[in-house]
Amino acid sequence: MNFCLSDLVPPLRWSDAARIGTLDRPGLPDAWWRTLPLHRVLAVADAEALAELLTVLALEHWPAAAVGDVLPALHVLDPDEADDPQVAIALDRAGSWHGLLALSGRELADQPFVKARPVLTALFSAVFARLAESSRTTSEPSPEPESEPEPEPEPAGLPELIDAAFADLDDQTWMVAQNRVFTDDPSAPEQLAKLLAVPPEVLAGAEAALRGRIAHWLASPEAAPYNEHLARLTAALGVAVPKARLVAAADWHGRELRSLEVPAWRFVLATLPDHRLSGDWLVAGDIEDLRERTRGLITAAERPPTVSQALELVRSLGVRPDAAREWLDSVPQLRAQRVPRGSGLKDVSLTRRCFRQPDGRWWLRVDVSGEHLGGAEVMLPTGFAAYVGLAPGDTRTVQSAAGDIGLSWHTRPSLGSLRRILTEVAAEEGSHIFLTLSEEGLLRVRHLPAAGGDETRRALRLVGYTAPGGTPEQAARVIATRVGLTGPAGRPEILARLRERGDRDLLSLLG
Repeated sequence: MNFCLSDLVPPLRWSDAARIGTLDRPGLPDAWWRTLPLHRVLAVADAEALAELLTVLALEHWPAAAVGDVLPALHVLDPDEADDPQVAIALDRAGSWHGLLALSGRELADQPFVKARPVLTALFSAVFARLAESSRTTSEPSPEPESEPEPEPEPAGLPELIDAAFADLDDQTWMVAQNRVFTDDPSAPEQLAKLLAVPPEVLAGAEAALRGRIAHWLASPEAAPYNEHLARLTAALGVAVPKARLVAAADWHGRELRSLEVPAWRFVLATLPDHRLSGDWLVAGDIEDLRERTRGLITAAERPPTVSQALELVRSLGVRPDAAREWLDSVPQLRAQRVPRGSGLKDVSLTRRCFRQPDGRWWLRVDVSGEHLGGAEVMLPTGFAAYVGLAPGDTRTVQSAAGDIGLSWHTRPSLGSLRRILTEVAAEEGSHIFLTLSEEGLLRVRHLPAAGGDETRRALRLVGYTAPGGTPEQAARVIATRVGLTGPAGRPEILARLRERGDRDLLSLLG
């Protein structure tokens, strides 16, 4: 971590340090923000202290700078890492993560119900905490002066170890390695044999000999450092992980092995004892079996689990926490709930006025009526109620930017009055409210005025899309995605899905 704070915080580069007295810190030298590596700073001032310092600077010295310009690393932060109620409220006000990062400190302070200082401190703390954790991981326990642990082989030496073992391959074996052993799309033996002008059985023998040679090398003392790498890697991967995680698991995985002329990660993949590649996923065992076990866990729950609960269930299968969310998203039909007899629960993707937004969550559109403006409850479709974790007989309270709101399912699911929120956003009869629950149980609400113009623009507004322009073909792609269709979907498929869901308003505009 050989960079200093001013490398992370661009405004520090052009600010006059003499005017920013808050930078002085006990235990840190003069101009530490420009000279001292951040890992040494974090050893003196923890992540929260550094975040509080940056919050003061952002609000008092750079109030017109966008939050994401003060600390650009926020743009690549997983929003879930900034797990704080104040951040959730600010995110609700901004509408999206990038919208939040585009606000300046002054604009953030002007947002109703938002407390700028704790929001900024939580955001900045998340970044510095991640950097501190990275620093600790890199340094763990480093040799103490009084004890010298036995040195481990450097990972950087492993490619050379592999090259030394396979540098003498003949051309025929090299072709087999390239086209049969270390590839996602193995060539047919007959096709490769024809290309090399040899009988197929000769190539089959060459392939068997190469695989035997790899197994023999793995069992040799010379391969011990590599086997230790495989053991650590297997533990880190868990039972399912995106292929990209294997490629990024070590710096040298992306390098080309000179002996085989393939990326090193392909050699690693071929020598992993249990994991096999299936599409974009690396899975220990059969991927369909793991998917079925995942669906079984989710659907066997007494009530539809929240996302956080679902992630815990998936981790119990051996999926690592950092891959659990992606694995959930990759399992087909996972949204389909087990339907208790007579309950009327439905898959949220088949529920009228429910649309999947770019944040991956399903949002319910509520068309604002005079009754809503007057304080009436908001009736919820059962499919959406099940999606947010509500079950028949439940009553609970959820937080919102306007305070606590009741959520219940007695005769039918309903949400308490949104009058305060509707008044605050100047909602009018005929405008639209989109709402969902965050994973932390915070009610997020987005207001959109009713759209004028042609049918395409009005249809896009009904699914929560507000970008200007667009052709009917583009609109069809947006609507298909937002009602849960995957892959190319033509007009007939979209209209059929809308009829199945009961979205008559959209059908009237698109039909």
